[in-house]
Amino acid sequence: MSDLNVIKLNCLQALKSETSPAKLEAALNAGVGLLADIQKAFADASTVPEIARWCQSIKDLQAQSCKQRTVVGVVGSTGAGKSSVINAVLNQESLVPTNGMRACTATITEIQYNDADDSQESFRGEVHFITKDEWMKELHILFDDLQAPGNNRSGDSSTGAEFFGSESAPAVAYDKIRCVYPHVLKDDMLKRKFTPQDLAQDPSVAGVLGTVKEVRACTIKEFNEKLQVYIDSKEKAKGRQKDSDRTTEYWPLIKVVRLFVKSKVLEPGLVLVDLPGIHDSNAARSTIASKYIEECTGLWVIAPITRAVDDKAAQTLLGSSFKRQLQFDGTYSALTVVCAKSDDLLEGNEEQFKQELLPIKNLLDENKASSKTYEDTIESLETAIESAKDDDQVLMKTRLSVASKRKPKDTGFDSRKRSKQDQLYEESDLGDDFDDDLGDAEYTEETEIISRKDAELRLKTLKAEKKAIKEQGSDLERRAKLVRKQLKETRHGCEHMKALIKSACIQFRNNYSRPVIQQQFAEGIRELDQENAAMQDEENFDPSFEARDYTEVATRLPVFCVSSRAYLKMAGMLKKDEPTTGFISIEETQIPALQEHALNIVAETRAAGCRKFLTDLSSFLVSLIVQIIIAEKPLKLADDMKEKELAFLKEALAKVTKELHSNVDESFHGFEKAIQSQIIDKLKSSVRLAVDTATETAKAWGQLRDQDGRRGLVFLTYRATCLRDGVFKASRGPLDWNQELCDPIVKRIAPNWEQIFTKTLPRGIKHLGKDLAKSLEDFEGRMHERQQLRDSPSYHLVRN
Repeated sequence: MSDLNVIKLNCLQALKSETSPAKLEAALNAGVGLLADIQKAFADASTVPEIARWCQSIKDLQAQSCKQRTVVGVVGSTGAGKSSVINAVLNQESLVPTNGMRACTATITEIQYNDADDSQESFRGEVHFITKDEWMKELHILFDDLQAPGNNRSGDSSTGAEFFGSESAPAVAYDKIRCVYPHVLKDDMLKRKFTPQDLAQDPSVAGVLGTVKEVRACTIKEFNEKLQVYIDSKEKAKGRQKDSDRTTEYWPLIKVVRLFVKSKVLEPGLVLVDLPGIHDSNAARSTIASKYIEECTGLWVIAPITRAVDDKAAQTLLGSSFKRQLQFDGTYSALTVVCAKSDDLLEGNEEQFKQELLPIKNLLDENKASSKTYEDTIESLETAIESAKDDDQVLMKTRLSVASKRKPKDTGFDSRKRSKQDQLYEESDLGDDFDDDLGDAEYTEETEIISRKDAELRLKTLKAEKKAIKEQGSDLERRAKLVRKQLKETRHGCEHMKALIKSACIQFRNNYSRPVIQQQFAEGIRELDQENAAMQDEENFDPSFEARDYTEVATRLPVFCVSSRAYLKMAGMLKKDEPTTGFISIEETQIPALQEHALNIVAETRAAGCRKFLTDLSSFLVSLIVQIIIAEKPLKLADDMKEKELAFLKEALAKVTKELHSNVDESFHGFEKAIQSQIIDKLKSSVRLAVDTATETAKAWGQLRDQDGRRGLVFLTYRATCLRDGVFKASRGPLDWNQELCDPIVKRIAPNWEQIFTKTLPRGIKHLGKDLAKSLEDFEGRMHERQQLRDSPSYHLVRN
């Protein structure tokens, strides 16, 4: 073994402690090249058993050198700006749709680097569909939702119709089934003229269930057009269609969408995953979301900066159960908060409130017209009955407005789906009082002869319907009043903000929001620690005791205040948009800083992988070279001396082996004792507590809902949660009854779990490492005392 080779091995050993990602990557590439040379040298002798083992070791090392996936999950509420942030980070204008494709807001979207060399495959996508069994399971739940109390099982559409015009479980179920099966009618659903098995076998659906559809394109425009075939919601994009024009939509059947794009941020191995949440209504997607979270190296919480501080984004979006899971995993440091839309000042909300007010105005107009019609009809009926006196027949004259015969305006959700041109209105329409032009309406008169009994029954029915219309009108007036108030406040705030320089406003808000969000996150962790401490020992609970340095927790939370739109505009994209204001340089958008942060996450993972590779490579090379040296230059000793040295070596090996095993056993027993006392024993008492409290916990779910909504559930929500095995994403927030039943266990063992696995075990392993190193050093010292061993050609190589 030459001195030069020894020096190279020493350099390899030194590189294992290198911190520079570039140097580590260079060393790894050199190591891969060296392995290729050795593999080539062994090619002609690969059938020899000893050589075959070396070749397998080389293959294992080569596989270890490949780039590892560094998964970063992106979470945020609807409209938070997740898609825009992802597009900006990847330097793409519209890779992830931002304007209402339902699958992109409800489906997991994984984005990774595209390594295809073909220019025709610059953009690639994979749409993974759920299996037939998974779809049938969801169909059973959707059918049960359709049969919720209030719906008429006989199929009479006049009963329960209100459920099909709302966000109730029956309405959502009906909408989802009609999207996939546009030919299915509501009455047929209610009468159960077909089963989930029948629907799952429909040719248009059976052909995609359990499959993966691939999409390839050379431009982003072509790619999005091809992808929309599977993920777009046509009804949402184009308004309600005629039944004959409807086609099958596939977004409810999608499990996960994988996109492959060329991006410098993704090239090192970064994988961005848009996670809609772990409480998805689709069980298959929910399971996959949970698995992704387990794999995540980092987690980005996206919230619009206009609400980030008030909504306590870092606390609210994650939820207590998720934060507790971070506590179990010891991964608080994996969180990053991204405040999106940093250039959105208050004027951005004015149009939003106007759009909210528009459908309410339409509903009020229709409500007033209906109310007027009812009043006229009731007045005519009362007059006719009074005029008929004792006659059995009643001559009824009905005065109807021409407007009442016209097709009603779109309201509610439909009004939001009309074109922009249809939504144009004058500013005066949004004042404190809506225009009431009913007095100018034209009328027609109709004559009808009916029995007195029918007339009285009709009068009673009309009065009841009129009362309902008035109650609805009062509710609409309250809603309109609230939105008008918000609009007025927004306009007032907008005038104030316009008096300031926009750039100064943005920077001031960014600098204010960042420390506040960090402090809120630390306070959330403090509350969690105090809750755990109180659960463990309520009598001796001391709220002033700090389980950790919460100032450090706050400081270590990365917070970025970004403007995706401004970044893309300043980067030469979004050419049709108006010029951006408020930013002097592209760096002020903080997207470049977020990109660098993403690359640093990858670099840390890659550096750890490089160091492990170099360590294993060094061990492999030393073992290989020692074997070669021993084969080429065996140690020449007299037989009696050889036996003496072998006896000494066996004794020394036996001693060091015993010491190593003793150190490991001692540490293992210490770990086992700590886990037993701090976790296993606590677990037993915690399970008993969970059993004792389970009944009261379950009773609370079935209680009548109180006025503030803190206790009890609406029956439809209760029913939907039961159908979904205790997990349901309700309007009031996600429900997880299984987690609630487990809370007495989780809360009691969480602090000890964190202590054991983030402090006790790492500290014990570090101490064990020192003990093992000392035993090996002692063994090396004893070998160094043997002159015969020092003269061995391989001795200095192994020692170095």
